Amino acid sequence: MSILPQDIFPKRFQQLRLLAHSRRLVFVVMPLGALIGLLVTTALLGLGRLQPLISHLGSRTHLVVLLPAIGLFLTTLLLSVTGIGEVSLFRDLDLAHVAPHAAFPFRKSMGKVLACVLTIGFGGSAGVEGPGKWLGAALGLQYHRVSRWLSRHVSPFRRLHAHPLVMVEAGAASALSAVFRAPLSGALMAAEHHGLVTPGALIPCVVASATGYVVFSSIVGTAPLFPQARPYRLHPQDLAWAFLLGIAIGVGANVYFWFRKTFQRFFGHIPLLWRGLAGGLGLTILLLPARFFWGGLAVTEGGGLDLVRQLLTGGTLPSQAVLFLALKLLATAVTFAAGGVGGLWLPSFTMGAAIGAAFDGLLGLGQPGYLTLVGAAAFAGSTHESLLIPVVFLAETTAQAALVVPALVGSTVAYLMVRETNP
Repeated sequence: MSILPQDIFPKRFQQLRLLAHSRRLVFVVMPLGALIGLLVTTALLGLGRLQPLISHLGSRTHLVVLLPAIGLFLTTLLLSVTGIGEVSLFRDLDLAHVAPHAAFPFRKSMGKVLACVLTIGFGGSAGVEGPGKWLGAALGLQYHRVSRWLSRHVSPFRRLHAHPLVMVEAGAASALSAVFRAPLSGALMAAEHHGLVTPGALIPCVVASATGYVVFSSIVGTAPLFPQARPYRLHPQDLAWAFLLGIAIGVGANVYFWFRKTFQRFFGHIPLLWRGLAGGLGLTILLLPARFFWGGLAVTEGGGLDLVRQLLTGGTLPSQAVLFLALKLLATAVTFAAGGVGGLWLPSFTMGAAIGAAFDGLLGLGQPGYLTLVGAAAFAGSTHESLLIPVVFLAETTAQAALVVPALVGSTVAYLMVRETNP
């Protein structure tokens, strides 16, 4: 049987479609990814300098333990004065699939980014992926408006026009790849919607994420988010420990959801303007143990990257890891219920790391941080209704292939537990 040219090369109309897709990716999506990668990298470097400055000023004025209360109050004050009101990243992402322009208007989105900066910069328990995603999505939408205007008035741009949702998702993907130093994870997180990833959404997200990461890595470097000094080894019995860890993670995630709902009902009776102050006082109380007993370790503040790195060194007592979990869980639930704004992925990752560290301490596997990372991925996946993305995230941010299999087991068990108990 002979091979015909049409069996190898696309037909004429298929060539035109391929050319149109390629032009959009090269002349629209790639520049968008590079621009957002640069802006998000600059913002991350700025936020990294802002947090120590705020802590230093708080220490000098002896108000360091009150910083979370100040930050949450400023956040809810901003949301009240500007008329933005209560904020939910998950709600905005759902609305974007119906009405992108209504989900990410530029001024309101920048107000939400500023609210994130106030929440995180002053010590609220939230992750920087929140402001990154809002910033990337809002800039992507503005980029769409510019490209739409050009397509109407400049003839060479007429074939480059793309759907606004494509620009929103591509912008978010580029931002997440810079925040997490993980281009594939950033693309998957931006493209996924209610557990589904379609090729039409994934392709521009992959291109934008890769371009944004190239810009980020050229400035910051290519070191993973959680570099490990030595490779982990996979043993058959690790799957059993991962299964048990997944059960513990599922329980922990359900406890977090219960506390968050309880605090939402409690703070819901307080006007938004004062809700941040009330929640901030709760964060101040939760901040005290770290200040007095653990040398100021950032247990409750921010996304928790410093705490995860501390847990990865090994040597954390199981009882201490459980205390870390309790403090971070309560601080995260209070932050979001009281009007704080930010991402939930990194706080979830930190809570899971604390549970995994308790398992590491109890079992003594001789591989410090092994189950700590497995637990971190499982908890993040269970709180975001995602099964495979946390495993990809773990592989990218650690460069440890041996973690993939136990992370799959732990994430699957935790995911099923949370899904069945929170339908």
